Amino acid sequence: MVFGLGAGLGFYYVASPALSPSHLVIGRQEGLERTACEVLGARFTERTADDAASAWAGVRAALERGLAPVLVTDLAALPYWRTSTPFGGHRIALAGHDEARGVAFVADTDRPGLEEVPLDVLDRARASIAPPFAAPGRPWLEVDAPRAPPALAGAVREAIRRQARDMLLPVDGSGGVSAVERFAAELPRWHLEARDEADRAWSFRYAWQVIEKRGNGGGLFRRLYARFLGEAEALAPELATLGLRPAMEAVADAWTRLAHALREVAAVPDAPAPEAAAALAREVAGLERRWYEDAAARVR
Repeated sequence: MVFGLGAGLGFYYVASPALSPSHLVIGRQEGLERTACEVLGARFTERTADDAASAWAGVRAALERGLAPVLVTDLAALPYWRTSTPFGGHRIALAGHDEARGVAFVADTDRPGLEEVPLDVLDRARASIAPPFAAPGRPWLEVDAPRAPPALAGAVREAIRRQARDMLLPVDGSGGVSAVERFAAELPRWHLEARDEADRAWSFRYAWQVIEKRGNGGGLFRRLYARFLGEAEALAPELATLGLRPAMEAVADAWTRLAHALREVAAVPDAPAPEAAAALAREVAGLERRWYEDAAARVR
């Protein structure tokens, strides 16, 4: 529900020899938390700080006011993830701290409890400007309660409209559906553009992981969003007549099929994406465009 209220689906495609891997896909909107606050009428403030001391003082003050600030971090710098692959823009919630022990307590994705992170390590994670979503200034978000209980039926409709608009609006290939279409068009050239065999294999394998494995519920977050649509139908029953949920499930299934095809390519030295995988990518792009255009036209 929270993911859907934040119009959380996105798509970004970046190809650069400076990256590892050199071809990177991302399936989540950068502004999920901000959008969720807006559709729910929750008050929020985005803050930054120039140095470590000011950044920690700012979030500690938010804790003392009874808020749990949302921090922007580099996932690779958080020790409990045990990964060396940078991912800037990873959000965590600060739940508390123990100054005497020099640790912070944070909530992260689907982990059942709070994680302890040394304060100096947390600052390094916040200070990182690793791609794809990192930003300077150790940014954080402070969220307060809505002034009145939100009308959820209206909120889910507004969130779906925003989701469609956000995916259709970029037309230059930088994000949204146009980026899915650019990804589909360029996928057959990945093996030619890779720095070397290790980068070629990592590009395909990382794409599989991002689509299917890395904390998104499978199908590049689309399966998670379909679950939101099922919950939204209980709040706004007219949505069930539009067929949005089963159509999004079909989008998720297509992404999953593509992910497994990319995983197979990664294991074959020097292999390009076969025509079957390229055709799947084009199918995904068509399904994505049709879903958002349909939602934009029919959700009122």
